[in-house]
Amino acid sequence: MRYKRIFSIDDPDIPYLTMILKLPEVARFISIDEKNYWHYVTSNENVFYFKAYEQGRLVGATHCEIVDHILYMDIMIIPAYQRKGFGEMILQDIQSGKLPLAYDQIEVSIEDTNVASIKLFEKMNFHCVSKEEELLNYRYLKI
Repeated sequence: MRYKRIFSIDDPDIPYLTMILKLPEVARFISIDEKNYWHYVTSNENVFYFKAYEQGRLVGATHCEIVDHILYMDIMIIPAYQRKGFGEMILQDIQSGKLPLAYDQIEVSIEDTNVASIKLFEKMNFHCVSKEEELLNYRYLKI
C-alpha cells in the first residue's frame, strides 16, 4: 500500500473523494461539511488525510487527527474495493508506524450498525470503552 498526504486544497483527487464521501453507503457513516472540510484538512498541522493506493489505484483514504497524543481517525474505502482487506492494511500501516503519526493511543467512534468496521477494529486489538447513543467508542493503546 502506498500513501499520499493531501496538503493542498488543489489536490486533484479532492473532487473524486468528495463524490465518494457523498455516496449514501459512505455518508451514513462519515459525514463532512463539504464547504469547509478540505480547507480544514489542509490548513491544520495536526490533521492528516492520506490517500491509499494499491497497484496505482486509489482504493481509500484515512483521516487522522492528533490531539494530546491521541489519534482520532476514520477509514474510508471506496465501495468497489470494500471487503478486500484494504481497511485492515491501512490500519496495520498506522499501527506499525508506516505512516508518520506520533500518538500513544487511537480512538475511533463507530455506529453500532456498522458491523464490518466493528469486526475490523476488534480484530486489530481495539477495545470498546463506551457507548453514546448509536456510537461505540473504541480505543487502541500503542505498546
